[in-house]
Amino acid sequence: MQSFSLSKISSSFLKFLTREDKGVVAVIFAIVLLPILAFSGAMVDYSAVSSARSEMQVAVDVAALAAVKADKNDDEEMQEIAENVFTDNLVNAAFANNIELVATRLEDGVRVDVTTSINTSFLRLIGISSLQVSVYSEVVDSLLGIEVVMVLDNTFSMNGEKMDGLKTAADLLVTELFSGADNDNIRVGLVPFTQAVNIGTSNRDEPGIDIPDDFSVPQADSCRWTYPNSTRSCERERVSYDCVVDGVETTCQRWRYFNCTGDRGERVWVCSARSDYRFRWYGSMGSRDYPLNVTDESYDTDPVPGLMTRWNLYWATRPLTRLTSDEDTIRSAISRMRTAQNNHSYTYIPVGLIWGWRLLSNAEPFTDAAPYGDANKKVMVILTDGANTRSIGIGGYQWMLNQGARPSNVDSWHYGDDVDDANEKTEELCGNIRGDNIIVYTIAFDVDDSDIEEILQNCAGNGGSYYDADNSSELEAAFEDIADSLRKLRISK
Repeated sequence: MQSFSLSKISSSFLKFLTREDKGVVAVIFAIVLLPILAFSGAMVDYSAVSSARSEMQVAVDVAALAAVKADKNDDEEMQEIAENVFTDNLVNAAFANNIELVATRLEDGVRVDVTTSINTSFLRLIGISSLQVSVYSEVVDSLLGIEVVMVLDNTFSMNGEKMDGLKTAADLLVTELFSGADNDNIRVGLVPFTQAVNIGTSNRDEPGIDIPDDFSVPQADSCRWTYPNSTRSCERERVSYDCVVDGVETTCQRWRYFNCTGDRGERVWVCSARSDYRFRWYGSMGSRDYPLNVTDESYDTDPVPGLMTRWNLYWATRPLTRLTSDEDTIRSAISRMRTAQNNHSYTYIPVGLIWGWRLLSNAEPFTDAAPYGDANKKVMVILTDGANTRSIGIGGYQWMLNQGARPSNVDSWHYGDDVDDANEKTEELCGNIRGDNIIVYTIAFDVDDSDIEEILQNCAGNGGSYYDADNSSELEAAFEDIADSLRKLRISK
């Protein structure tokens, strides 16, 4: 195909103009300029029409979803519902003139046709003042049920603007999912994760999990050297130093003592009785032994262990939200998400994946989900902002032995540092989840680790997609695209 350079044409044309009489130049310039402007303007007008058509298609899809719920014997009600919902979802209504909407009852559903005209800005120069746009949507009576679980990274590295952007984008997805839909056919769950998942203390007695009663362990006497006659005193101040938390370079603090005066005197060995260690369950869950930690089965014989601790190590990790059709419930859960600022807010993606899978499964430990089948679409949306920074085990954190870890259950904890093992578990879980015909969408949010990006790309499947979002705007666009994809699942044509 022959190609033309607009810059070369313009250059040659200008040279020609300089050699001709002024009158001839003006005439020729006018003749040539008009089609060039018309062509350029046409591109602007057609771009506006394309944007309008896309927006109208979304609005007509939602209108058809709403109209299908109308009384089957009342066509006027169906028409009114379709018109109102279409108008409510048309953001840029100013571009349309004389919108004509017709809702038609079909044998097995509803069809909504919309026709309008879009005013042109440049094509009117050549006599085309408007362009016609037509869209339609058909929805069957028996809408597919959709269950969506969002598995969202709440680790330290998500702190600040990233968490704010995540909340906005996740809330946007909920808005789109419930817009114009029968809430009984839409259910959404939420799994915030760090290196553990909190399932909520209200679920303590659910089948398939093993939560012992709270218990106490006697402590040995506390013995230490003391200086009862000390006259020593020091000034102190809080100083900052560079440290790394969840793979993020940040600032930590410690005390610095200085200008010490006086004498400590003679030291004395003193022992005192200590109160018992009290271990409680605060909602956080550990992992089963491999391969049960990457499968959704055998909970009756191998339940999921709860983590019994002296302190609520994961105090900032919000409990998961089981599948619900209550839009306000899931919105509230999203708004309450927060990140921890301590050593218990690292990343272990497998624990988020397995609990997302458990929410979508109708087997133990939660049986809220619908059975697997063609009438129910199950969807998992996975977001992380970085690589795995924890694995199973306690690694070098021997102090965990005083927090509830025991030599017999250290693999239930997620304080290890074997990143390769964590990545392997992530990949295996993704494959098993897709094997249950769950639609998987994955989002890398401001990620600069090529290994986890590749894992997330390979994890998406069964009609789901992978998104690489570098900022909050791109994250919102990703969630909007997911919402649009899920809406189309429910529409026959």
